[in-house]
Amino acid sequence: MNQSSSVSNLPARGIVAGGRLKFLGGAAIILVVLAWLIFANIEGATAHYLTVEELLAQGPSDQMVRVSGLVVSNTIDWDPQRLILRFEIAGEEGSLPGVYEGVRPDMFQDGAQTVVEGRYASSDLFEASTLLLKCPSKYVED
Repeated sequence: MNQSSSVSNLPARGIVAGGRLKFLGGAAIILVVLAWLIFANIEGATAHYLTVEELLAQGPSDQMVRVSGLVVSNTIDWDPQRLILRFEIAGEEGSLPGVYEGVRPDMFQDGAQTVVEGRYASSDLFEASTLLLKCPSKYVED
């Protein structure tokens, strides 16, 4: 009687082992797909950090970049009806005209240090998708 009960346990062990194998195979496939999604999209989500001069030397492209500079005096043109902000930022030796569509940051003013993220279009206009302002030095303790 013991022999028949041990024989009946053999198929059950095979089923459990097959279930584990399917589970591990499914988990491996999910991990491979997630890794591929991360690595395939990481380049599209990153933006290279350039100075105004470096971007002007590089020329227009579809690559996402971040550019830091100072807002040039008397270049801010804000259209509150259409939420379009036109401006120019300057580096040490050059300046770059830009346009941003969205809400104007409160502290966006002449001489403000800003970082714009977007694309330098073929029309020699920087199309900003993100507009960040650096904190003025009056907030830094001496």
